[in-house]
Order: sequence, then C-alpha cells, then structure tokens
Amino acid sequence: MGLSSRVSDLGPFELLATIAATGSIGACARHHGLSQPAVSARIRSLEQRLGLRLLDRHPRGTTLTETGQMVLQWARPALDATAGLDQALNAVIGASPAHLMLAASTTIAEFFLPTWFAALRIRLPGTNVSLLCHNSADTVALIRRGGAELGFAEVGHISAELEHCPVVRDRLVVVVAPDHPWAAREAITATDLATAPLILREPGSATRSVLHDRLSALPDPLTAVPAMELTSATAIKNAAAGGLGPAVLSELTVRDELANHTLVEVPIPSLTLERNLHACWRRHHRFSAPARHLLDIATAHTDLHR
Repeated sequence: MGLSSRVSDLGPFELLATIAATGSIGACARHHGLSQPAVSARIRSLEQRLGLRLLDRHPRGTTLTETGQMVLQWARPALDATAGLDQALNAVIGASPAHLMLAASTTIAEFFLPTWFAALRIRLPGTNVSLLCHNSADTVALIRRGGAELGFAEVGHISAELEHCPVVRDRLVVVVAPDHPWAAREAITATDLATAPLILREPGSATRSVLHDRLSALPDPLTAVPAMELTSATAIKNAAAGGLGPAVLSELTVRDELANHTLVEVPIPSLTLERNLHACWRRHHRFSAPARHLLDIATAHTDLHR
C-alpha cells in the first residue's frame, strides 16, 4: 500500500516543527532559506490536505493549535527516521563530509546556534547543517538512536552512556504580566512559586526539569497543578503577558519583553534557577570535521562563568 497523499511529503511537517520551536513563521522561513509567503502557503496546503487548523497567529508570533501540537507529536518519529535515513545514505554513498546533522533544545537552537553556525561557515565554507529542534529529553533520545551526530541539551537529561561537556550556563527567571499581584512585590519565596499554578513547558523540557528539581528539594515540597502546559517559549510568553499566570523561562527568551515592560521579572532570592546546557554525543563516536569544529566553537564562544 502506497503512502497517503496527506503524509507523502514530510517537508511541511518539518516547517511545522520549526514554527513550534521558534514561535514565528518569519524565523522558520529564515531557518529554511524560504520566503515567509512560501512557508505560509505550504502550511495552508498541509492544513487543507489534513482538514485541520494547525496554527494560531498572534501579533507577537505564531503558535500551534492543540491539534497542531498533536499532529507534530505524531510526525516527529517520521521526521527523525527520515533524518537518520539521510545520514545513513550519506555514509553509504560517500556524500560530502561537510554535512552536519544536529539536535538541540530550543534555547540553544534560538540563541546560540545561529552565531556558532556563522563561525563554522567561516572555518568550513561548504558546510551544510541540518537541525532537529526538540526538548532536552527528546534531543538526548535522538542522539542515543544515532539520528544526529551532535546534540545540545540540559545535563540532567543526558544518560551515562553518552559523552558530554558544558557549553552554556543559563539563568531561569520568574515572569508575570505587569498587572499581576507579584509584579508589585519586591520578592517571592520558593513556597510561593511551588504553590502557584504556573504556565510551564511540557514534561521533558530542560526548563521544566530544572524547576521541578529545585522545588522538589524544598523541605516541604508542595507543587501545584500547572495552569497551562505549552510547547514553545513564545506561547508561554504570550500567555504570561496576557495575564494567565506566572511563568518560568530562560532569561535569554524574555530580554525583549522585560525591556519593553510587557513582562516583569519577579525576584526569588531563596531559589537558584541556573542550569548548564551541554553538548552530547555517543561514546567512542568519531567526529566529522564539521562536528569537531562546531564543538570547538561552542566551547570557545560561551562564557560559563557569567
């Protein structure tokens, strides 16, 4: 039996995954070297083929509908398998070694990899990079399966069978809308945070695991049921700015919102919310030249002591 026309072309599903990761059709277009209208047209065509609405467009970005999130969840194994097949075929036919397959968590994909890629292109001008953007748990699982050569994830998710090294130190911050009661407070306590219904990333994300670990270590851990669970930082920012509740996000993702006062940071002196993001790879793996250079760039260009 042949493939259904609904799923015979995985390209639009890949675009959907990039929109989920970046929260923007424009960012997706830049990532894939397409025009914004071309991306919109391919997603509309996918929606028509499936008979489903996959995206919600907002003034500050684009998020997946609940249906879109489910479709992407179903599509991810096929996208990963296709990437693994491409990598295996390249190895068999002797394709150019200047092709690099990566997997990364959202924070590194959005805020660090573009700079690292630019430096890599200077060193190896012919390098072609493919990036699979997942949460930390899925990124590590992909590396373990051999679906990507190099991954970037939160260290707490990296299994003992993988090699890894630190590349980024990131700080998480508590943010609320300007009219939220916490916005007027000088600080909140760890218990305040633990007992509040928060807007959170999905289970498996590095941000959520760090928060869970810190709150679980409290003398009397009391964790409220999340107010919402969303799969992108942009969706969480929009929900928090809309007054739907407090959120915990990477400081990097909310710099613009804090600067223009659409979100307010709430200090929490009693809780340290820093995390280390690491590069990881399979043990005894022999790096390609692009992977070796990218790892060198990542460790050299990141200040781990800030």
